[in-house]
Amino acid sequence: MLLFKYVSPDAAPKVFENADELSIRFGLPSTYNDPYELFLKPDSPLESEEQRAFYDYFLGKVVEAPVACFSRRPDSLVMWAHYGREAAGVCLAFDEDALVDQLPVAWISDIEYTDGPALIDAGIINHAYMTGKRRHTIWLLAAAHRAAYFRKRIDWQYEAERRIVVPPDAIEDRNGILLGRFKPEALRHIILGPKTPPPVRELCRARAEEWGFPLVELRVGKRTFTPFFSSADAETTVWSGTNFVAVDGVCEECGEPAGLSDSVVCEWCSISEEARRTGPRRSMLTATLAYGIDSGFPLLFAGIQPRGNSIAAETDSA
Repeated sequence: MLLFKYVSPDAAPKVFENADELSIRFGLPSTYNDPYELFLKPDSPLESEEQRAFYDYFLGKVVEAPVACFSRRPDSLVMWAHYGREAAGVCLAFDEDALVDQLPVAWISDIEYTDGPALIDAGIINHAYMTGKRRHTIWLLAAAHRAAYFRKRIDWQYEAERRIVVPPDAIEDRNGILLGRFKPEALRHIILGPKTPPPVRELCRARAEEWGFPLVELRVGKRTFTPFFSSADAETTVWSGTNFVAVDGVCEECGEPAGLSDSVVCEWCSISEEARRTGPRRSMLTATLAYGIDSGFPLLFAGIQPRGNSIAAETDSA
């Protein structure tokens, strides 16, 4: 399985600062942008004051551990805009097994998105309370940690998140910044955004060449509504949900997937210069634009009436 880590253009140089390893930032859930991280509650009311005290002692504040967040998608435009800083960052594709094998201990799972909060079975709480046995309390903690760490509000569903949780001693604390150090063997692709600035592109290109991994670029076409990827060897791929799949029939002019079979140029790139001159002349708007009667294409929206103080003034004067 591939895991995708979106990185802002500011953070990318820090990820690649060492030629023989990658620095992946971990964080405590309390520092994340979701204010309901680790929110947990019993699925039904607890019967007694002592049971509530028992719950509050063990689970009132869920133990925090370092977390690294990944996505299962490299083609999420929202993720590119959010974490990739308006598609100016990069996205790193890791082999999950190769990545986790470099950690002493790790728990990894998909995030479950729900309309409600993470819930813990009140029956499990009651059982641990009634027996008082250490192992039953540990089972309770395990169930609570699974629910708290791997469940989020449905608002965050676009992230398609898969996260890694590790004990604090599994990573480095550099002046409050939690870093996981990984050998580049875990990397499979470096994906550039369409707006990645030249210095970051050059750094990524250098690391891709040093480490022997493909450098790929996300592309957003003018005719194709699905984002696609292009590589240095001119291969065009799309994300299938599990891997990158090569696309046949790519236009040699614009580079977009076009489903071509008998041609090498798509129907839009094959428009002749003659057609580009004569086609627009079918409308009188072309003539009024040419003679300065119209200064540009009118800004109108079908079914939406314009509003504003100038419109109100025109209505009052009429």
